[in-house]
Amino acid sequence: MKSARSFSLVEVVVAIGVFVAGVVAAVALLSQTTNSASQRLAVATAQRVAESSAVLVQQLPWTDALARVDSGAEVFANREGNLIGWVDTVSENEGYYIMTLTRDTGTSAVTSNGSEAYMALQLELRWPLRQDGAARVAAENQEVIRRRLVINR
Repeated sequence: MKSARSFSLVEVVVAIGVFVAGVVAAVALLSQTTNSASQRLAVATAQRVAESSAVLVQQLPWTDALARVDSGAEVFANREGNLIGWVDTVSENEGYYIMTLTRDTGTSAVTSNGSEAYMALQLELRWPLRQDGAARVAAENQEVIRRRLVINR
């Protein structure tokens, strides 16, 4: 008769160690892949928001564009890229992206009587506005996209 051979304790411990190392490596790789994918999605959405915002600004009448630039108002967009509105009309708590519009004084001819033929603007889009519902993220810790655009009178 043959005696039944079973696994020794050392073999079982080594097998469990190899299995655990494989699981840990897979989980670490999965979290890096997920983080990278979410960052790419945020950048793609930010580019879409910046482009659509630039088109909207260029369609504004001259006086409306001038008023919005001079007011320094911020526009927010949610994580999906939908524009929420100006600060005074909608809560910024839903915002993930924050857009500001400023006059590009280095390029734009500014006259004292307001007779300039065009206005050069800089659109700046930053994200994330908040991290996990906490206070605003500092500007130096945010991603940023800048677009230059011109509005003709």
